[in-house]
This record gives sequence, structure tokens and C-alpha cells, in this order.
Amino acid sequence: MNTHSKWILLGLTAGFTLLDQASKWLAQTYLVPKESLPVIPDVFHLTLAYNTGAAFSLLRNQPQLLTGLTALLFLILLVYGFSRRQFLKGELLATALVLGGALGNLLDRLLLGHVIDYFDVVAIHYPIFNVADSFIFCGVIVLAWRQLTHQPAEESIKPMPAQEPSGNE
Repeated sequence: MNTHSKWILLGLTAGFTLLDQASKWLAQTYLVPKESLPVIPDVFHLTLAYNTGAAFSLLRNQPQLLTGLTALLFLILLVYGFSRRQFLKGELLATALVLGGALGNLLDRLLLGHVIDYFDVVAIHYPIFNVADSFIFCGVIVLAWRQLTHQPAEESIKPMPAQEPSGNE
């Protein structure tokens, strides 16, 4: 990856992390823990919650392990992003989304001992989540889609060469 792309990746990652942290600050400032604020009644609420685990409260009783795994995965993805010679369309942005979301949640774990969640889709009883989780989800979907639909240049469909007329015509 060229230096310009590295700066773009770092800048986008920092921007997504700041957006996540700002949204969590707003949630903590204006919401009361465990009280639901209906945005669309019986469909979508804002509910401040503190999650010591990962998605669906996995590993909630092992915060040090979870923090260590999160930090390790963040570093692996950062090294992966920096080691890429070039990105497919959308991959740089998707990588920054995952990195920014992971860093936002990692900062919560390191500084607070838990992750701040507040988006509550009550209509389907989905676990409460946050902006960082949304960034990670969207980034992973785009990265997976790009990998599944990418056709390497050497395997791409090439036009058939023009046929020379046979001497029978």
C-alpha cells in the first residue's frame, strides 16, 4: 500500500472511532441506564446499557480475555490493511469501518471496563448495540462481498479471438 493510502486508512479509522465515541458520549449524557426512550414505539428505542461481553454477551465473565482478543484482532487487521498492495473498490473504506468500530469498543473496554450500547430494536428483541458494532458489521459485509465477487485478472473472462475465415467460403 502506498503512503497516501495508509494515511487515508488511518484518517478514516480515526474518524469512525471519533464518531463512535461521540455517539456514546451523547448516549451517556442524555439517556438513563435501563430506561427506554421510544424513537418508534414498539419498534426502535434508545436504551443505555453496559455490556461487559462481546456480541450477545459472549465472554462477559472474562473481560481481560475479551479485551486481549479485541486488541489482537485489531492489530492483525491493521497489519493486514497496511500490508495490502492495493484494495478492491470499497475495501479501504470497509477496512477502516471495521478498524474504527473495533477501536471504539476497545477504548470502552480499556477505559471503562465495558462497552456502551444504546440502539435497541425491540420489535425483534435484538441485543442492544452501538455505532461501533454497526461499523464492524457493515465493514465485514462489504469485505466479504468484495472477496466473494472479485474475479482475479488472470481468471477474468477474456474475449474470444476473431476467427479467420476458412478457405471453403
